[in-house]
Amino acid sequence: GTVFLDGVYISDGVTSIDFSNIERVEIIKGPQSATFGRSTFAGAVNYVTKTPGNEYAGRVIADVAEWGGRDVTVSHEGPLMDDKLAYRISARVYGTDGQYVSNADGGALGEESTETIQAVLNWTPSENLSVKFRYLWSHDDDGPAAGMLLGTPLSARGNSVGVSADASPNCFRDGVTSRGGGIIADYFCGALPVVDVDSFIAPNTAISAADQAAFRSNVICDPRFGVCRPKLPGAPLRSTAGLTRYQQRAALIVNYDFDSGMLDGHSVDSVVGWSTMRAGWVRDFDLTAAQNFLSQDPVVADDLTIELNLSSPQDQKLRYSIGANFFTADNVTAGNGGQTVWGSDGGVSQRVVAAPDGTILPEPVTLPGPHYFMAAVPPTEGNETTGIFGSFAYDFNDDLTLDVEWRYQSDDISLSAPSNEGVPNPSGRISAATYEEESFSSFLPRVTLSYDVGDRGTSWVTYSEGTLPGFYNTDFGGLSDAQRDQVRAVIPGLSLFNEEEELANMEIGFKQEFENFYFSAVFYMLEWTNLKTRQGVSVFDEAGVQRVLNLQLNAGDADLEGLELEGGFSLGENFSGTFMLNYADGEYGTLICGFSPFKAPIPGSGNRDCSGSRPARYPEWQGAVSGIWTDSLASGNWDYYVRVDGEYFGEAYNEEANFSTLGDFWRFNVRGGFERDNLRIEGYVKNLLDDDNYLAGARWSDFSGRALFDFLFSQGVAVTPAEKRTIGLRVVYDF
Repeated sequence: GTVFLDGVYISDGVTSIDFSNIERVEIIKGPQSATFGRSTFAGAVNYVTKTPGNEYAGRVIADVAEWGGRDVTVSHEGPLMDDKLAYRISARVYGTDGQYVSNADGGALGEESTETIQAVLNWTPSENLSVKFRYLWSHDDDGPAAGMLLGTPLSARGNSVGVSADASPNCFRDGVTSRGGGIIADYFCGALPVVDVDSFIAPNTAISAADQAAFRSNVICDPRFGVCRPKLPGAPLRSTAGLTRYQQRAALIVNYDFDSGMLDGHSVDSVVGWSTMRAGWVRDFDLTAAQNFLSQDPVVADDLTIELNLSSPQDQKLRYSIGANFFTADNVTAGNGGQTVWGSDGGVSQRVVAAPDGTILPEPVTLPGPHYFMAAVPPTEGNETTGIFGSFAYDFNDDLTLDVEWRYQSDDISLSAPSNEGVPNPSGRISAATYEEESFSSFLPRVTLSYDVGDRGTSWVTYSEGTLPGFYNTDFGGLSDAQRDQVRAVIPGLSLFNEEEELANMEIGFKQEFENFYFSAVFYMLEWTNLKTRQGVSVFDEAGVQRVLNLQLNAGDADLEGLELEGGFSLGENFSGTFMLNYADGEYGTLICGFSPFKAPIPGSGNRDCSGSRPARYPEWQGAVSGIWTDSLASGNWDYYVRVDGEYFGEAYNEEANFSTLGDFWRFNVRGGFERDNLRIEGYVKNLLDDDNYLAGARWSDFSGRALFDFLFSQGVAVTPAEKRTIGLRVVYDF
């Protein structure tokens, strides 16, 4: 789900959140557009920060673990003015050396380093008024992530992890032909083989001197064609693969309770939130030992949130609220391939047999590298959102309640690109500045009818709708009419702006509490329309310079349904546990799937038809169990506990075409400790059984050779290896 911090939208998830400062986590499943806005397509997670207390108190949390793991947080709070003004300040240093080493150059994979500082002030000048100010600063300096390209001997150019035909079923060993008559390379069918990751993982962590010079320059040029364009200003630059990111977040939260007049018993809440991020990301795009395709992805992002909400007394039979919000964001990013350099090591010499259209290709021509494409300042993606929202709840009697929430929201999205005028260009070619904009609006309801059944039981029916904002094809902006015609020859009807994705949800649920047991059961049905997918298309400008576009399009619809069971229990005073079991079924009604030469093409276009497939990375079964034993030592001075958590992830497809799967697996964690008064000492083991199943997998084109634009021809699966068994020790001390 979409992430919020004190009700303020966080664009890049939870990476900057210091969880030692979190008081509670609010999780709401299903479309939450009526409550939080249209980006909450699949639910919302709202982290609520702790409010500083009026007594001096501090905490130190120190964690050390294998693989160089370290995590230290120090916090302190107390009054600045008795019962009026209180503070809380914290600092965190986190890091790990990574669990894998690249076989290409010996560099660490999965290395991470984060520094965070957070301060909170809480002012309560009267019983009616509270003002909370929060500020956060964070810095990430990470190495390249652990990942690799898994391929069969025929599916890639020989640079990926080779898996023999006998080790895994493959689909096209007997020579299935493409629509043009050429041979389609091999690909996986069924469960991916789990290989010895330590022996094969080999993305590059180092960057050649020539690539460093290009990446660290303020202007990037392609020596083949004499094209130079300015790079994105403000984003940090790197000389090795990895991520550098700086973030700042601030929020002002005001609450006022009326105690007289016509608004007696009402409350008004306001939130003003601001954030900024500057990031630079360099990655080995081909995920192989060949240093042939590196990508630099700068990001500059700023946003502002303003919200005001008036609520009626909550102890009345009829309750209501009404509010308005404003959100604006500017995001300059090239995270889909960015400013790319290829050919640094000449690629490989293996002959490419055929292109996707069946054309037999000659031996690749060796060109002195490095070469560049997409060497432009990324466009600025603008978003300005205004909305009004409200709710009312009515108790028909002590058992039956109707809740209605709604939001009307309007999005104005824009795409602007600067000119490269004034930048030295040996070719003399100038790209003009461009600006495009589009508006979207919708009414988003959420209606719940709940009925209390007997003692501590509740049943409910909910209907809700959600949307994702209309999106733009960043790479489509700034193209000439001739280039857009080239794109539409492959994707008919493609436009710069695409329609909103829409989700309609029907939910029927029941929950019951007993003295030592509780459970809930929820059945849901979802209709998902205008869902988007990616497709790569190469175009040529008037000078014959080739450019690869990463495009998005409304691709189809899907029907999803499932059953979620959750519960908990206690056995006596010492043992308790929880459980969760989810069953999910889904099918694409219609779907255009890019990068899937294994599916038949749709007549009249180059698109492929994946209708009837199951959504990718959507397992049929998921589950979790936990058990905890708590007791006191005979001396009575120390309490102790032991907890075991297990998580099950079922088999799931890696791509919309439904050929390869990640196998199902269980993963267990265990922790135990002793605590007394203000001290807790805990030991833990993550991935207790050292399960080596991949954490994630996705179809990935092989970019390790010279023929970079045959995305459909050579394919494998990009996999994220498991986190290895890790033993650690954590100490918590309060003072």
